[in-house]
Amino acid sequence: MAKLNKTYNILIRLGILVLTLYFLYDQLFYKHNLLVLWENFRTLAGQRNFQILTLLVLLLIPVNLLLESYKWKLLIAKLEQVSLWNALKAVLAGISVSMFMPNRVGDYLGRVFILKNANRIQATLITMLGSMAQYITTLLFGIVALLIFIRKWLIQYHLMNGLAYSGVILTALFAITVMVFAYLNFSAFSIIIKRISGRVYYRIERYVDIFAWYKSPLLLNVLFISIFRYFVFSFQFFILFRMFGIKISYVEAMIIISTIYLIMSIIPTIALSELGVRGSVSLYVFGLYYGGTKLSDYVMEQVVAASSVLWFINLAIPALLGVIFIFKLKFFRNNYDS
Repeated sequence: MAKLNKTYNILIRLGILVLTLYFLYDQLFYKHNLLVLWENFRTLAGQRNFQILTLLVLLLIPVNLLLESYKWKLLIAKLEQVSLWNALKAVLAGISVSMFMPNRVGDYLGRVFILKNANRIQATLITMLGSMAQYITTLLFGIVALLIFIRKWLIQYHLMNGLAYSGVILTALFAITVMVFAYLNFSAFSIIIKRISGRVYYRIERYVDIFAWYKSPLLLNVLFISIFRYFVFSFQFFILFRMFGIKISYVEAMIIISTIYLIMSIIPTIALSELGVRGSVSLYVFGLYYGGTKLSDYVMEQVVAASSVLWFINLAIPALLGVIFIFKLKFFRNNYDS
């Protein structure tokens, strides 16, 4: 049985490796996106501060990854102690697996299968909790950006009066409060599920108990890490806008970027297809923000280039690094409880 499990592990790892590399090749080389990006870089490389900005964007890559790794390490510690290095390996492996899976579901699979002894279902639920914190952060900033969009459009063109807009703000604030309150009181879900599950509770008890492990102080800490990480990759996006010659202030950039991320968060997609989707969404939001005016061909090209480079450095590069750690994943164990 042990030999059979080892064989299965190797076959699944090889399958993931082939699929990840194939999708990366298809996106970067077959569709020539990498060549287009390289030409853009060569054209703009001589501009003032271009090299400094490029270096800054690259330095923020490990910051982004380490924040996500530390966040997962904090959460998974309730189930199994992992070092920051192993947490980083899990995050990178998760990005690799997510390359060919819808809505980055592979993030969960890549992480939980690197754990040595933890129950996989419990680990998946805990990993989802970290994703929830990041998703709430995206919604928070996205809702604020959307309120600014509504004011800019609806009131400017007399499609909504001030009283109605005040109602929209109150509704948004209520929604934000409910989301954050529910998240920070995540432990209450164990009590709720226990009451509504009745006789079947004993079957799911060890999974439901996970909710009670996480109290508000820890969850608040995780939320702050998620917000800090949001600022990191949003700042990368802003720097890329400036690198590619898009004259925009930081405040305006954050409004546009937060709206882009909000839209991206609700679009069902495979991570690799996001390269094309990001460009389209970015162009749409840019045009909308500037009053629906038609963007020049140059600006359109640079907006797509900036969003594509962000995808490349925060997903494609980590995915390639994560391929190294795919062979650390154990899909079948000997004598484990799942």
